[in-house]
Amino acid sequence: MSASGEAISEEEKLWGFIAWLLSIVGAVLALVLKPGYRYVRYWAYLSIAFFIVSLAAWVLSTVLAFIPIIGWVLGALISLALFVVWIIGIVKSLSKEYWRPPLVYDIAKMIGVEKVK
Repeated sequence: MSASGEAISEEEKLWGFIAWLLSIVGAVLALVLKPGYRYVRYWAYLSIAFFIVSLAAWVLSTVLAFIPIIGWVLGALISLALFVVWIIGIVKSLSKEYWRPPLVYDIAKMIGVEKVK
């Protein structure tokens, strides 16, 4: 059971995992193929938000790359932070949790994740 007390099926867990693991492609697939599953929609919205954050981080890292050493280190740290968030998301999606990662969840709220619950 999730923190909200609802039972989440193994199929929902699998699709939530796919939505997060495959980024924007997984999110779109999940939203199109399993629109009736609340847990799947939640993770799909988070995945879309994570994609947006990743894209912004990529742009920032590209700009920082023009600053020798400090920019490279900051770009590497940004990439590492994104990777860690992605791995934590994989674990959380498989543990049937509604996770609220900072910044990612804020963007997910802007695109409608709160309508899911």
